[in-house]
Amino acid sequence: MLHCLRKKCHYTLAIALILVLLYPFRSTILPTEVTVPEPIQSRKLSAYELLSRPVAKDWTTIPKIIHQTWFPAGSNMSQNAQSWVQTIIDHHPDWEYVLWDDETNELLVQQYFPWFLDTYRALPKEINRADMVRNFYMYLFGGMYADVDTEALRPVDPLFAGHSVSLASHWDVISSAAPAQNNPVQRAFLGRMAHAADIESSAAVPNGWMASPPGHPFWLLPVLYVLENPKGGDGKREREIEMYSKSTLSERAAWKIIFLTLSWIVWSNLTILFNKWILESTGFPIILTSWHLIFATVATQVLARTTSILDGRKTITMDTKVYLQKIAPIGLLYSGSLVCSNIAYLYLNISFIQMLKAAGPVVTLLTSWFWGVAELSAAKVANILIITLSVALAVSGEIQFSWLGVGFQLAALVFDANRLIMIQILLSDNDGQKMDPLVSLYYSAPVCALMNLFLAWRTEFATFQWSAVAETGVGMLLLNAIVGFMLNVSVFTLIGKTSGLTMTLVSIPKNVLLILASIVIWHTRISFLQGVGYSIALLGLVVYSMGWARIKSYVQAPRKDEPSSLV
Repeated sequence: MLHCLRKKCHYTLAIALILVLLYPFRSTILPTEVTVPEPIQSRKLSAYELLSRPVAKDWTTIPKIIHQTWFPAGSNMSQNAQSWVQTIIDHHPDWEYVLWDDETNELLVQQYFPWFLDTYRALPKEINRADMVRNFYMYLFGGMYADVDTEALRPVDPLFAGHSVSLASHWDVISSAAPAQNNPVQRAFLGRMAHAADIESSAAVPNGWMASPPGHPFWLLPVLYVLENPKGGDGKREREIEMYSKSTLSERAAWKIIFLTLSWIVWSNLTILFNKWILESTGFPIILTSWHLIFATVATQVLARTTSILDGRKTITMDTKVYLQKIAPIGLLYSGSLVCSNIAYLYLNISFIQMLKAAGPVVTLLTSWFWGVAELSAAKVANILIITLSVALAVSGEIQFSWLGVGFQLAALVFDANRLIMIQILLSDNDGQKMDPLVSLYYSAPVCALMNLFLAWRTEFATFQWSAVAETGVGMLLLNAIVGFMLNVSVFTLIGKTSGLTMTLVSIPKNVLLILASIVIWHTRISFLQGVGYSIALLGLVVYSMGWARIKSYVQAPRKDEPSSLV
């Protein structure tokens, strides 16, 4: 045993001695630098080399050539364009890449399409010539064309394979014989603008990305049109497309706005009725509000990471100073508004609360005037007095009256008015942040949830019993939070398609429906005095929102079916 250990020690010492002796010669034995192979990417091909190649006769196979153009020759391309071009090169390693310019473009026309050369030179701008010559790339060589502002997200090979179109290197296509069949199937591919809802609309199918085998006749159609109309067409076809597009899109937009409006009405009223039902059985408005805000925090975080609906946050510069000075106060005011409005449901019925909410524009206007972001005029003051007196008339006719409930509801209106003013100030700063309601919720919900949990800890947690959760049902509470969050989503989508005026006017029938629902569900009694006061308040709200001048213009506007007088 001892002999074996001695032999191992001898071997170890011998190996160590050899390594020490070889150390001065390490640079010749082990490389000091590791050669990293360059990434495989498209082989760059000069336009002159491509022009020297023979024309292919295989009209069914797309050659692996990428065409792009940049003018004038030798000019610098922007950094963004260079990065986008590189994505195309990187995603297509076995393709050839050709960058044309104004000189090689004219050489192409002169060499292969001399009958178009005079028309080509007469085109007013270089961009017009670039738009035209890309059709010749496709017709003569085939392959794929992309504007330099096109970013490649993945290779295009599977796209062509999915349409049973074969791909091959340009040399293989050149070497191939003409198709055996007399009428071979040729497929051309064009991109589509994502913002164009209708494929028939103007610029819905642009020439920014296209691909095909060589010899496809489609690419000669724009060329022949320009040849026949060198000074441009009469615009008849373009006007027809524009009229069709506008009529189709307006119909779709109208139905979409109707759907979004109805969606907002449903989610808004459902949230109020749902909250009222839960608060009547539990009596913990601050805890319920905290639950809504915790759910909103989690939901907005998930949406931000899985969808593009909150991409607006990426344009906002947010740091600790901005958050504490501007976002946190907005969140605290929002929290106060939610808490006070929920507490009001413990003392007042839904109908009476909706009548009090009619004073919201008055509170907002006075708050705006106090902060110096709005001015008062005689007309506005008169309108304020009408709305205030009519709301007071509705209040005086309330049977189930509670000063505490009225105080909480008015406090909710004051909190919300200050929140709206702070958002307005935030958006009107020199470094104004473009923040839609959902992005605002994304930033404010966490601080609101913390504030509400603190308030609940100091007030409601002392008497809260977890049995209330079991009695209400975890599923019901989850559904309640989802309904409240969907209200925020519907507000976000509706604001993006309409205006504040539209939402104010739509809120009138929405609140009337809510009052009717309260009468049916809770048998709420509405006095005649309340009905008169609330009706006057709604009329005052319409006048406040639209103004007398606009209302008169609508009333005095001639109807379409009225015959016009002949002079």
